[in-house]
Formats: sequence, C-alpha cells, structure tokens
Amino acid sequence: MTVHVRPPADGATLIPIPRAGEVAAEFCKAPGGAEIAAVFERSFYLRAGDLFVCIGEPAIGNGPLTLLADMRVARLRLYPGQQARIEENGIAIGAATFTCERCDPWHAPAWPQAAAPSPPAQVRDAILRRAATDAPAEGFGRAIADASDDASARSARGRLARLRSWLAESMTATGDRATADPVRDLVGLGPGLTPSGDDVLIGALTLLDALGERRAHAKLAYAVSLVPPGLTSPLSRCFLRVAAAGHVGEGLHEAVSSIVRGDADRAIAAIRTIGHSSGWDMMAGIVAALDVVTSRR
Repeated sequence: MTVHVRPPADGATLIPIPRAGEVAAEFCKAPGGAEIAAVFERSFYLRAGDLFVCIGEPAIGNGPLTLLADMRVARLRLYPGQQARIEENGIAIGAATFTCERCDPWHAPAWPQAAAPSPPAQVRDAILRRAATDAPAEGFGRAIADASDDASARSARGRLARLRSWLAESMTATGDRATADPVRDLVGLGPGLTPSGDDVLIGALTLLDALGERRAHAKLAYAVSLVPPGLTSPLSRCFLRVAAAGHVGEGLHEAVSSIVRGDADRAIAAIRTIGHSSGWDMMAGIVAALDVVTSRR
C-alpha cells in the first residue's frame, strides 16, 4: 500500500514510515540527537552513538536496521553531518519529520527445514560455478571458486581456509575461545563502509544460524563481540553486532533460505541484490560455513 506524504499545518513535511525493522523500531523509541552518516541514491543512514538505521525508499527492501518510507531521497537534499532529532514516534530532519506512529514491524521469517540430506552438495557446486563468472573481481566472491591466482585472491583463500578451520574447532571445543585470530584477521579487510571481510563473517553467522549450529554460531558471535571499535567502520561494526544477535536483511535471509532448501539459482538471484560485492562476500562466508557443517555431518 502506498502511503502519501502530507504537509502538516506548520508547513513541515510529514513522511510516514509504513514498515520498520525490529532493531530500527527500537531506535525510534529512544528520544535524543542523531546525525546523518551517509547519503545514497535511494537511502541514507542515521547514527546515534554506536547504532545506525537506514531510512530508504521501498525498493531497497526490508532489514532489521531499515525504516522504509514512501519518498524520494534526492528531493530531501540531505547531507552527511546534518543533525536530526529522535522524538516520540518520529525523527525530525530539517523541514521533514519521519513518523513511525503507524508503522508495521518487520522481522525475518523462521528458517525453513533443510532439504534431505542437509544441505545437498550440488547446491554448493552450482554456487561455485556461478561465482567463477558472476562474482566481481574484487572481494571474496571469486576466491571461493579459485577463479584467480593473483596475490589478493590467494590471500582471500588463505583467510577463508583459516576461518573454516576455526569454525570446525568451534563445533567441538568447549569454552569461549576468546582468541580468534582468523575472525579478527577478516574484520575491516577491504575498502568501503562495509568491508569484504565483515560481510564474510555476516554470511557465516547467518548460515550457522539457519542450520541450527548453535555452538559454532555462539562462539563466532562472541568472537565478533570482542572486535575493538577501531578495527572496522562504525557502520559495519553495527551490522556485525546485529548479525551476531541473529538479525539479517531480507536479501541475505532469502539467499540462505534458498540454500537450505536446495535452490542454488534462487540463492544467487537473492545474493546479487545486495550491493555491488557485499552479497558475494557474504556468499563466501556462507560457503565457508557450509563446507564445515557438511563435512561434520
């Protein structure tokens, strides 16, 4: 349903938010100051302390940190550093006020039951074949298919191998395993607001959660919680913490659900909707965790 923007009596622009992710909804309930951290074509990020939310057009899809609004971001003339105010059931930015008063909460559905035997090896093989041709040259996507032999690809394969070994040990070892160098070595690796190494860890966390590997998921989440603030971007660190708590966006949830059901084509179609390389970086983490789970089972 389309919700139209309507001007209130004071001349400001009131923009209803029809849907809010479960973490973003809590963000709107804590009055205080915030500022715009980044502005993109169809969305922008607000930051309040260590927490970020994304306010975007409906086309960007649902997520735990996402507030969807019927708007055009370009018309709002927002800029990084612009101040915002979180008020009761609303966010005021300049002459615009985003209201959450009647929004519907969104949370990812339950994970599907795995196909038998769980999950089939041919799904992994199909993903690797597509990664060799479809994944961007940068990041970890090509590395899972051994499609390149340059120094960066060799380094990526080495880091993924160490992550697999660490995850395999985590499935049987006791204790918190506070020393997690293979995890720490991935955090912040790569350029951008969400570095490739962080996306790898988010993918691995999601696959472990979907397959009910609670011990390994808990230990990977704990290792992520030990990451110091300066090792990656503040936004990406927020994404990592949210993923460690079991919250993921619509595209990643659909990709992992499709793998669990044994549908490689649908998984790849979903992962391609997540950024330029972030989706394939997440897929590298998914495949790494999948290798460990299938080997153990």
